[in-house]
Amino acid sequence: MLKDLAKLILTSKAALDIVKEKVESKAVECLVQLKQFTDKSQSNSSNGQNTDKTCKLKEKAKEELFQLLNEITHRTQINESQLRGFIKDKLTELTNNALLDSTELNDIRSEIASLRAEISDLKSELQLIKR
Repeated sequence: MLKDLAKLILTSKAALDIVKEKVESKAVECLVQLKQFTDKSQSNSSNGQNTDKTCKLKEKAKEELFQLLNEITHRTQINESQLRGFIKDKLTELTNNALLDSTELNDIRSEIASLRAEISDLKSELQLIKR
């Protein structure tokens, strides 16, 4: 059980690292594009072109952010469903083990009761024979 829990923790950490790397790379890409856009906008003197480029860049940034948020949400849902499945499986396993243990205990108790009854019968027969 501890091995499974450790695997779960390591898998979650790996998923978080992947998301972190993805966010960082997207942020770097956006910063590079923003820097390029700023350099181009400063070199161009016409404001009409700058406004169009600004709108396009903003739209592209929104699309990238929306796509990134969708990927994170999707990965979160996958991790959540995997965690739920893992917990459900472990709970089922523990419940089944507990049921088996209680069944075995009940069997042992009934066996002890029958042995006590036999011992009691043997003692009473022994006393009858001694008389």
